[in-house]
Amino acid sequence: MALSLLYQVQQTRTSNEQAIRDSHLQLATLALSDPDLLLAWSPPGTPVTLKRHRQHLMTSLALGELLQRFRIGHLSVEKLAVKLNGHFRGEIAREQWRREGPGWRRTMEAGDHRDRVFVRLVEEQYQAAVAAGPASALLEFQDRPNSA
Repeated sequence: MALSLLYQVQQTRTSNEQAIRDSHLQLATLALSDPDLLLAWSPPGTPVTLKRHRQHLMTSLALGELLQRFRIGHLSVEKLAVKLNGHFRGEIAREQWRREGPGWRRTMEAGDHRDRVFVRLVEEQYQAAVAAGPASALLEFQDRPNSA
């Protein structure tokens, strides 16, 4: 009986987190589709092109997705570290964290234990990536040869 109740509480929490994530994704979709809405929802703290601001938002959404998976137990600390290592190989992800990391840290430090573990691991992986050397070079899609 107690196990059944515990399972129901966990399922309800997971459902609620998914509903919040879905709502956030809808807002992000609207913001990415309209520059005026993007500036209203997520104004850049420092001057940046619209294209780069959208790219930063996408990397932030990717981190948010990893956070949700970590919160509900779908990613262990070890798997999260591997994901973050790949995430911070890219120039845009590094720029986004340099720009928005302080806000993430303040928010996550005010959260529960898993939030604090998450942001600590993100910061560690970011610092390790920076220490390892330059980010992977960007290759514009229009410069890629056709692979047809």
